[in-house]
Amino acid sequence: MADEAATPTLTAADAQAAMQELLDQEHLLRYGCFGSDEAFELGSIARSLVPAFDSGYSVTITRERDGVRVFQWVSDDKDERNLLFADGKRHAALKAGHASPWAQLEATVAGDAGTVWANVPEEVPACGAFPIRVGDEWVATLAVSGLSDGLDHEVILRALERALGVTVPRWDAPVA
Repeated sequence: MADEAATPTLTAADAQAAMQELLDQEHLLRYGCFGSDEAFELGSIARSLVPAFDSGYSVTITRERDGVRVFQWVSDDKDERNLLFADGKRHAALKAGHASPWAQLEATVAGDAGTVWANVPEEVPACGAFPIRVGDEWVATLAVSGLSDGLDHEVILRALERALGVTVPRWDAPVA
């Protein structure tokens, strides 16, 4: 699994630029308040985006103060494995303090990308988990799993943009 997940074409410069874009995304995609109703709306938006992609995926939203999954949906072509990877992405995000690809990007900048995949599936430093913040407080995590080539992150961005009425920058780097 570790070899499949690595992105050998990601350069240190690409990773540094992607880290800045990720910081910008995290700054712009914040809620004024976020509870179960907002989780249901956001999860439903993420689910509604399936026709825009070639495959289905899973969507989970976990409330971080108690670890309760307040939203979950899995497309008919996905299964428990996608939920396992979504949870691994969530753990990678929580450990990094940023969206799940942060550790991958940070390791690439440091020239040590090989070891970042050592704890898969418990920690999956790939695109697909994003902090839901109210102000500066991380209150929930949106996780998507089932697509490839960083498209799980694209689902997250599109859902948050629609829910919050904002547009955020994208990176051009090949981030998994």
